[in-house]
Amino acid sequence: MRFLGLLLPLLVGTLLPSCRTFAYQADFEKAVVAAPAVPVDPTGPWKGSWKSNMNDHSGPLWCLVSPSPDQADSYDFRYHAGWGKFEFGDFTHTVPGALTPDKALAITGKMELPGFVGTYSVDGAATKVTFKAKYKSDHGDHGTMTLKRP
Repeated sequence: MRFLGLLLPLLVGTLLPSCRTFAYQADFEKAVVAAPAVPVDPTGPWKGSWKSNMNDHSGPLWCLVSPSPDQADSYDFRYHAGWGKFEFGDFTHTVPGALTPDKALAITGKMELPGFVGTYSVDGAATKVTFKAKYKSDHGDHGTMTLKRP
């Protein structure tokens, strides 16, 4: 019985992030299907990678960009990342700003991630077809994110 008491939290801790992964993947696939063949602005799905300049770790990265329903003149960047065989996160970074006349969007600001991960600052830009940014954590990690349309 004591074994079950220890096993249950482990299973819940393992399966809950998987549920979030499935939810993100479903939302991402819907966004890909709904995306226009020729993008008109940075909104919509993006897929690429992140790379740490501190330790050379890297992995896949997905992002859904949409106008923020909660904040006027802001955009939500909903990220999902991977490292090795692991996929993690469903983090939304709300970025204040408006589209430029050429439909580009600056990506700047800080994002508080859960647990021991800490705070990340992001600085970059997204256009209709490019998405490049640098990131830096309060724990010293820093690197790049490069994405393109799926």
